[in-house]
Amino acid sequence: MAYVREQRAKGKSYFYLVKNVRLKGGGWRQFKKYLGKTLPGKKELEKLKKEFEGEVRKKTMSKYVYLENHLLEYADKIANQFRQRYNKLNAEERFDFDRNFLIVFTYNTNSIEGSTLSLKETYKLLEENTAPKKEYEDIVETKAAEKCLNYIKEYSGKFNEEFLLGLHKKYFQESKPFIAGKYKRRQNRVTRAKFKPTPPELVPTDMKIFFKDNEKNKKEMHPLELAAWAHWKLECIHPFQDGNGRIGRLIMNQTLHRNNYPMIDIKTKNKQSYYHSLEKSDKQNNAEPLARHLVKRFIKQYKNALKETA
Repeated sequence: MAYVREQRAKGKSYFYLVKNVRLKGGGWRQFKKYLGKTLPGKKELEKLKKEFEGEVRKKTMSKYVYLENHLLEYADKIANQFRQRYNKLNAEERFDFDRNFLIVFTYNTNSIEGSTLSLKETYKLLEENTAPKKEYEDIVETKAAEKCLNYIKEYSGKFNEEFLLGLHKKYFQESKPFIAGKYKRRQNRVTRAKFKPTPPELVPTDMKIFFKDNEKNKKEMHPLELAAWAHWKLECIHPFQDGNGRIGRLIMNQTLHRNNYPMIDIKTKNKQSYYHSLEKSDKQNNAEPLARHLVKRFIKQYKNALKETA
C-alpha cells in the first residue's frame, strides 16, 4: 500500500507518495510521486493515493507469463535493431555472419555435452572437411549438429512428434544408430540434476501433453519465454536415451526462428550458470529461471553482434 514520506532538505519539507513493489523475478522496486511542500487534505490525499496505486499497477503488470514487460521490451528493441542491421548487410556478409553462428553454436552445444573438439577443430572440420584425430563419435556429431541447425532453419512444417523424432534421428543416426529417432527404453539418470526424468513407459503420454501445451503456450508467451519453456520441459521429460540437451537447445532455437527472433548460442564456458537456471526451473516447476538466463544471454549476444556489424 502507498504511504507518505517526508524528506527534508535545507530546513524545508518535501512530501512524496511511495510504494514498494515485489518484482516477479525477486527483489523490489520503489515508486515515488512528488506531492509538494505541504500535504493535501485527507480526502484529496486518499484520491491521490488511489490514482498512484493505479499508475504503479499499470507499470508493474506484465502481459507475459514469466518476465516483466520492460525486460522483454528491451530484448525486442535489441532484436529489432539487429534485424535492421542484418538486413542492410550484403549477401556475402549475411552468409559469413550465419556461418559463424552455425560453427560457434555447433562447437558450444556439443562441447557442453563433452565433445573433445576445439573451436578451431570444429571450424576446420566444417569449413575445410579436415577431420582431427579425435573420437569418431565427436566428429560425426559435429557434422550432424551443422545439418540439424540448417534443417530447423528451413523447416516450415508442424511442430509435432514426427518432426522431433526425425530431428533426433538426423543428429544421432551415425553415432548412436540404435537409439536415434526413438524414445528411451531405459530410465536415464541426469548426473547434474536432482530431479527424476519421466519413466520410459510414460514418455509417449508426456510428449503428447508437451505438444498440446506448446500449442497453448505459443498464444500466451513471448518467443523467449516459449523457447525457455520448451527447452526446460523437454529436459524434465528427458524423452531420449541420449542427446536431450542438444535436441533441447535446437528446439529452443527453432522456436525463436519460427517467431522471427534471432537464435541464441549458449557458451560452454557459461554452462554452470546455464545448468543452474535449469535446476532452479526444476525446483520451481516452471521455466522462469531459464527464461531469465536466456533473455540475459540474448541481450548480451546481440548487443555484441550490433557492435560487430556496425
